[in-house]
Amino acid sequence: MDSAEDAWVVTGPNDGIYGYGHVIAALREGRIFADAYTHPDHVGAGIGTTLLTHIEARAAAMARGIASGDEATDVALVNYVLLGGDADRMLRARGYHLARIHKRMRTTLDTPLVAPVWPSEVSVRTCTGTAEDLRRVHECVEEAFGDRWGRAPRSYDQWAEDMIYEGFAPALWLVAERAGRVVGASLCRFRQVDDQVAGEVSQLGVRREARQLGLGRALLLASFALFAERGATSVGLDVDSESPTGAHRLYERSGMTTTVAIGQFELRIRR
Repeated sequence: MDSAEDAWVVTGPNDGIYGYGHVIAALREGRIFADAYTHPDHVGAGIGTTLLTHIEARAAAMARGIASGDEATDVALVNYVLLGGDADRMLRARGYHLARIHKRMRTTLDTPLVAPVWPSEVSVRTCTGTAEDLRRVHECVEEAFGDRWGRAPRSYDQWAEDMIYEGFAPALWLVAERAGRVVGASLCRFRQVDDQVAGEVSQLGVRREARQLGLGRALLLASFALFAERGATSVGLDVDSESPTGAHRLYERSGMTTTVAIGQFELRIRR
C-alpha cells in the first residue's frame, strides 16, 4: 500500500481524527480491498460518503492500470461491514451487492473442555518454525482452502507475508500428519479482546484426502486446549457461512456461537 495514494484521513478541529480509509490491491486476484471508518461521534456528517468517493476513484485508477494479459478483466472493490448497520445501507445505496456473509464465532474456555479424538494413523505436533516445515504447512492449507468461494492461489511468499509476522509463535500452530505427510493444520495466535487474552484460529484446514474422519474437529478442540493451557479466556475465528465443507456447522457442534455477521460487499469496476 502506498500511503500517499491509497490512504486518507479526515481531520477536524484540534487535529482530531474523524475518519480513515484505505485500499489494498490484489489485482491478479481481480480484487481491491477497502476499509473505511468514521468516528462514532461524527456518524452522519458525510465522512463515510467522502471516504468511499476517494476509495472508488482510486480503485478505478488501479483497475485502469492493469496490464493486458491473463489478469482479471473486471475488478471487484471489496468492503467488509457489519450487516444491518449504516455502512451496510450506504454500500447498497451506492450499488454494491452482498456477495457473501461471513460469521464471527467464539467460545469461552471457562468450562471443562472436550478432549480431541484423533483419526487412526494421524499424529499431531506443533510447527517447528523451520523454512521446510513452514512450506509443508503452506502446501497443506493451500490445498485445503482450494475449494473455497473466491479463493485465488497464493504463493508461499504471499501467504508468509500475512501469517509469519513479528511475534509469530510456531508453538501455537498445530500440524497433523499421516504417513509423514501434513494433512491438516490449525494456525493460531493470541489477540486482545476486551482487555483479556484471547485465542484466534487464523486458519484451520484439512486436505481432501483426510476429510470426513473427524480431523478438523480434533484440531479445533486441541486448539482450545492449547489456548486454555496458556491462560486465554476465549477463542474466536472467522468462517464463510456457505463454506463447501460446512465448517461453520463443525464449529457450532464444538461449542462455538456466532457473535456477529459480516457482509462482503462488492462493486464491479470495469477496466
